[in-house]
Amino acid sequence: MGGTGKLLLSRLARAQALGRVPSVAGCALVEGRTAWTGVRGRVGGGSPTLDTQYRIGSLTKSFTAVLVMRLRDRGELRTNDPLDRYLPGTGIGDRTLEQLLSHTAGLTTMTPGCDWPYSGQGPAEPLRRGAGVLCAAGERFHYSNVGYALLGAVIERVRQEPWADVLAREVLAPLGMRGTGTDPGAEAAPGWSVHPWAPTLVAEEVQDARAMAAAGALWSTPADLARWAEFLLGDCAEVLHPDTLAEMAEPTRLSAHEDEPGAGFGLGLQAVRHQGRTLIGHPGGIPGFLATIWVDRERRTGAVIVGNASTGLSPSRALELLDIVGEQTLPLPDEWAPQNLPPHLLDLTGYWYQGPRPHAIQMEADGSVLLQPVSTRTKPSRFRAPASRFGTTPQGGLTGLDGAYVGEELRVLRDQDGRPAALELTGARFTRVPGPVPSTPALSPEVSG
Repeated sequence: MGGTGKLLLSRLARAQALGRVPSVAGCALVEGRTAWTGVRGRVGGGSPTLDTQYRIGSLTKSFTAVLVMRLRDRGELRTNDPLDRYLPGTGIGDRTLEQLLSHTAGLTTMTPGCDWPYSGQGPAEPLRRGAGVLCAAGERFHYSNVGYALLGAVIERVRQEPWADVLAREVLAPLGMRGTGTDPGAEAAPGWSVHPWAPTLVAEEVQDARAMAAAGALWSTPADLARWAEFLLGDCAEVLHPDTLAEMAEPTRLSAHEDEPGAGFGLGLQAVRHQGRTLIGHPGGIPGFLATIWVDRERRTGAVIVGNASTGLSPSRALELLDIVGEQTLPLPDEWAPQNLPPHLLDLTGYWYQGPRPHAIQMEADGSVLLQPVSTRTKPSRFRAPASRFGTTPQGGLTGLDGAYVGEELRVLRDQDGRPAALELTGARFTRVPGPVPSTPALSPEVSG
């Protein structure tokens, strides 16, 4: 990617050095495909590679969610079913699978007896005793590892085999993700905790997550995570229908508080607003490792970052890579060309004053008129000419399209020579010169022809 590749590598190098992460790997996607990869730091005696395995923590949840939706589309389960249909006796049997997927089932992050990530006891027994229940279903968003552990158990009950085996066959194998699974290979990166006050490392112990595996136990490689990002951008390889993927990316609305955005979570995918764009993906963190994927489905770009430290590699690092790609792949604006504009609107342009307060009117290429205060933060308002698709107002003025005056009428008053001399808007009058507005009987409203 030429200079863009150098900039991406520079940003990755800064993330590794400033975050004090023993090793990091990053990938950038353009037009839905991996266009750049980079690595920094050391694993063992050499540099990490695109096939080095890292633990990806809660990014696992996006895989579990895709598997649930695949089984739904195949008719093996229904996401609007209550949990009791598949796992009787949990104590929260009225919660639906969809609420578990979207973290709106009212469950705590963990339950007593589950020392994440070293969980021996599963979540079901504490739930039977009432522990782990935070609130009524649908009342609020609350991120819950327990919910995804239960989804893993649902998959195992439906298929009568381990969650990891079903995931490998139904999702990982069709996508060619051979380096992803619950068991790390001999060359996997070790997980480290970096001393907060000294440049030394303390090894993080890796143990079997067991009952909580579906919430955060996967290992993966930079190459496989780039493939997962391609999947999220639409290359589904028949694992999931594109419409189902779009459904997962839509943030859930909470039933009890419709004014809340559902904390930006869809069905297993997090949705975030960044610089006016909507991104989807998921961060992941587990002792010794951090990972993040963000993709822009509209621009078909994406970024992956992964490292082997408990701290120092926030999800914003992936956003930085995505921003660089976004700057280099911005669509070209339409070429500017002069327009033939109606003279009766053209002579409205320029400065106008509401008493001493200056405003300006300018015309845009689509024939709309932009009225905005000068040197203020007030949002401009657009007005459409009467002859446009919005039609005329009864008084022959202009109709507000957006901003502070949406739906309001802007009336043009002309003098005896037909020149615009004043504007009227919601009881206020604008004139060509600042100061008090004189009473001018000679002015007459413009009438649409």
